[in-house]
Amino acid sequence: MTQSLQDVQRQIDWLCDAMIPGDPDLGFPSARDVDVQNTLLPAALGTRPDLAPDFLALVARFPRDCPPDPLALVNAASEDERALLGRFIAGAYLMSPQVTERLGYPGFQELPLDPDYDEIMAAVEPIVERGPIYREV
Repeated sequence: MTQSLQDVQRQIDWLCDAMIPGDPDLGFPSARDVDVQNTLLPAALGTRPDLAPDFLALVARFPRDCPPDPLALVNAASEDERALLGRFIAGAYLMSPQVTERLGYPGFQELPLDPDYDEIMAAVEPIVERGPIYREV
């Protein structure tokens, strides 16, 4: 049976809280504070529709109610399963503007579409003029 995000919402809630509790001393919000569960995670799942079903199936295997030691269950998962959890939960967290601002990450920046060919040629011409400098071995 294919899982939906609504089917595993309770597991998602405690997984996000356990995996990213935040750190007030360093000024980092928790996953809940930036609404990973309801806003960012659905967006992250939408970017990888090839991996989303595997993630949802994995989360569905966890208990609906938060266990006494939730990270023990995460750590008991295989390396690939932990990578999948991290890809989506941490990836969604890093989509938050509050988090990227705190990290000092400006986001993707526009690159000029019209490169300065004079600058490129000024860098390349001395190398071309020098000629080959390697010996055959």
